[in-house]
Amino acid sequence: MSEQAIVEHREQLARHAMQEALENQQAEDSVELFIQHHLEEIESAYWQKHFGTSTPKPLQVLSFLVLDHQWENEGLATHDMLDFTLPDGITNYVICVSFDSKGQVIDIAMES
Repeated sequence: MSEQAIVEHREQLARHAMQEALENQQAEDSVELFIQHHLEEIESAYWQKHFGTSTPKPLQVLSFLVLDHQWENEGLATHDMLDFTLPDGITNYVICVSFDSKGQVIDIAMES
């Protein structure tokens, strides 16, 4: 499997795990905290620009997250975690999704 394919597969796993954790209310100190913090702290114009409303739903914000490419030059596939953040450099916070040696999601955390 190519490096790009590994990254894409892990990104899909990570997004699914974040959504599942949010829907099952198991993410209050990670995904939910990240979303609520940013809904409160970021100017409503940002949300209006991207969603047409100043108060998007948490699942909308979750699907809007982008993969943070801070490791691009080192090769993402060699890392056991992926960071997701909001576009446009609006925040220094990320949601970090960690993987075990078999490529399964083992942890989701909010970090700065």
